[in-house]
Amino acid sequence: MSVPSLTEKLAAFTSTLKYDHLPSDVLSQTRNCLLDTVGAMLAGSRLSRSGQAGRHFAERLSEKGESVVAGSSLRRSPMTAALVNGMAAHALELDDGSKHATYHPGASIVTMSLALGEAEGISGVRLVEAIVAGYEVSLRIGTAINPGHYLRGFHPTGTIAVFGTTAAAAQILGLSAEETVNAFGLAGSLASGINQYEIDGAVSKHLHPGNAARNGILSAMLARDGMTGPAEILEGRLGFFHCFAENPDLELVTANLGSDWHFLRIYFKPFCSCRYVHYAIEATQKDLEQHPFPPEEIESIVVRTHRNAKQGSDIPDYRTPLHARLSIQYGIASILVRGRAGLREYEEEAIRDPEVRRVSDRVRIEIDEEIQKLYPNPRSMIVEIRDRKGNSASSRIDHAKGDPENPMTEAEILEKFRDVTADVLQPEMAERIIAAAQTIESREEIASFAKLLHI
Repeated sequence: MSVPSLTEKLAAFTSTLKYDHLPSDVLSQTRNCLLDTVGAMLAGSRLSRSGQAGRHFAERLSEKGESVVAGSSLRRSPMTAALVNGMAAHALELDDGSKHATYHPGASIVTMSLALGEAEGISGVRLVEAIVAGYEVSLRIGTAINPGHYLRGFHPTGTIAVFGTTAAAAQILGLSAEETVNAFGLAGSLASGINQYEIDGAVSKHLHPGNAARNGILSAMLARDGMTGPAEILEGRLGFFHCFAENPDLELVTANLGSDWHFLRIYFKPFCSCRYVHYAIEATQKDLEQHPFPPEEIESIVVRTHRNAKQGSDIPDYRTPLHARLSIQYGIASILVRGRAGLREYEEEAIRDPEVRRVSDRVRIEIDEEIQKLYPNPRSMIVEIRDRKGNSASSRIDHAKGDPENPMTEAEILEKFRDVTADVLQPEMAERIIAAAQTIESREEIASFAKLLHI
C-alpha cells in the first residue's frame, strides 16, 4: 500500500472538514476574517484604482448574474465576481495576512467563497467550512516554503492563494477526496504572481488574489467534470516545491493537521499599508513618546530589520499610492510630519507632499543579522531617530498590533470596519453587515448576506 502524498492528505482533510468539529476559537476567527475582508473589499471597490478597473471590466461582460460584484449594482458569474472582488479586497493593503506564510489569504479565499457560495446556494455553515479549509491548507503550504519563496521574487498572495481557494471551492462544490486531489493538481499549474510591481509601483499586485480566487473555482469545477491533476503536485520531482521553493519543510504541511490550527496565527491590519510598514510606524510612534522630534530638526533615521522587509519595503523613491503603501520610508515620514498614516495619507496628492519626501529621504534601512536569525517570529524592526541637537530615541517592535501575540480585539476589528467603510456605506448599513457577519452560521443561504454588499 503506497503512502498518501501531501496532496492526498490535504484533500482528505478538505473533503471531510465539518463545522461541528471546529473549535470555538476557529469559528470566531472565521467570523472576524469574513468581516475584515468584506470591509477591505468594499473600501477597495470604491476607493482604489484597481477596484474601479475591476468594476469597469465586469461592466463590459455579458454573463449570467449569479454573484454580487461588491460595491456596485452588478451581478456576474462566480469567476468574474471572485476576480473583481479579490482585486478590491487587496487594493488598499487592509487585508489580513500571515507572517509565517508571507501571504494574504482573506482577499482570495473569502471573496471566492462568497462568490461561488452565493451561486451554489450554500448556507452560512458551509461558508464557514469552506473558509476554514482554504485558510488552513494554504497557510501550511505557504509556511513550508517561505521565506525563500518570497525572496526569489514570487508574490505568495498569488502563488500560494490558489491552493486555498481551490480547497474552499472543493468544499463548496462537495468534491470527493479524489476529485479534490485533481483540483489541487490543476491549481498547481495555475499558481502565479511575481513581485516586479515593487520596482515601479504598478497595481498588478492587486490582480494576484483575484486571479487566485478565479482559478480556485476553475480548478475545482474542472476536477468535478473529470479533468485530472498530478497527485504529487506539491512534493513531486517536477512539482510546485521543486519549481518555486528552496528547502521546503515537507513535514510541516500535514503535521497535526486538524488539531494545530495555523489559521489562528494570522494577523489583522490596523493600518492601510504593507505589514512591514506597520512595525516601522509603531516604532516611530514609540520614539515620539520619548522625544517630540520636529521634522525640520531630524538628521537621520536608521531602520534595522530582516531581509524580507528590506527587499519588499525599502522604497525611498515611491511613485504611486501603492508604492507608498509598501514603503517603510513613507510610512515613517507620514507619522513624523502628520502624525497619521491612514487612508487619506495614501492618496495621490498626499504622497507628493514635499515635506514628507524630505523626511523620508533621511531614512536608511539595514539588515540586522540578529533580527534575521529570529525570523519569521518575531519579525522585529528597530527605528532609531537622531536630531541635529544630539537627541536620539530607539524603539523595537517584535509584534505589531494585530499579530496573534499582540491581537486586535473584536471591538477594534469592528471599529476598523466602520472606519474603512465610512466613505462607502451609510452607518446603518455598516451595522447591518457587522451583525450579519457575526451570525453568519444562522443563515440558511448566504445570498442574503451577499446582497448587503451591493451599493
